[in-house]
Amino acid sequence: MLRVNKKILMGIIVVGLILFFSSYCLAGMNVQEIISNMQKTYEKQMKGINDYTIIQKGTGGMAALAGETTTYHKKAEIKGEVIYKTRTESEVMGIAMVSIYDGNYTWTKNPMTGEIEKKTAEYNPGTMWKNIDLTKSQYLGEEEIDGEKTYILQIDNALQVMGAQQAMSSQGGQSEESAESWGKLWISSKTWMPVRMLMVIKAKPEGGATEMAMNTEMTTDLKDYRQVGTMLHPYQLVINMAMEIDTSGLSEEEKKEQEQAMKMMQSMMSGMGSFTMETIDIKVNIGLSDDLFDGTKLE
Repeated sequence: MLRVNKKILMGIIVVGLILFFSSYCLAGMNVQEIISNMQKTYEKQMKGINDYTIIQKGTGGMAALAGETTTYHKKAEIKGEVIYKTRTESEVMGIAMVSIYDGNYTWTKNPMTGEIEKKTAEYNPGTMWKNIDLTKSQYLGEEEIDGEKTYILQIDNALQVMGAQQAMSSQGGQSEESAESWGKLWISSKTWMPVRMLMVIKAKPEGGATEMAMNTEMTTDLKDYRQVGTMLHPYQLVINMAMEIDTSGLSEEEKKEQEQAMKMMQSMMSGMGSFTMETIDIKVNIGLSDDLFDGTKLE
């Protein structure tokens, strides 16, 4: 009887191990398969597109403080890799803002000082799938959104993967040094395009100081995909952003001192976190000048 029980026990262990490793491999394969399909779809769509320009306008919430946003893209080969240089022009509360990604660096003009700031580009803001790190991603399963089956990925390096896409529709990007982040992507099983993005950002106090921190949770639904030439583009981005003030780093005395400031911040953000970005126009292959993407000519 004992011998039989041992055989049964060994059988259960073997089957359990097989199931465990099979599910582990399946999850890894699913992440890789999703990324691979996103890449193939992107490359097929962009094959004949040398440049394109997207003009967007926000409505509602904090978008009411901004004007139109124009993003220029131009194909280029940098270090043997084909990428799209980008230039984004926007206006917030009457202040013009410009940023450039030239394949090697990001260039921005400080709206307060007028100084040109140049930083080494750590990731490509135009190709989401390239920024997904398999070691920092996890396949979570399937979910139906608006009648469409999607695959869900958890992304631990959300700022790199989704930061550029979300930056136009938020208060601006943050670096890993100033914030921790994680997020989720919902990818269409039909088109392999993102249908929903969730990004959670936990701000870090500067220099390790004890102070209030603003935590942000932002969900973006990408809707109304339309065919523009060979390219699929979401004409509507519906953004819902919630902010929470983290006072865990403050003493009780400090919390009381900051109570009024916290109330003012919460009141200011109330009703400002839900807005929509509508695409007004898209122009493809109009022959954009290289000067647009030259950070040294940024004025």
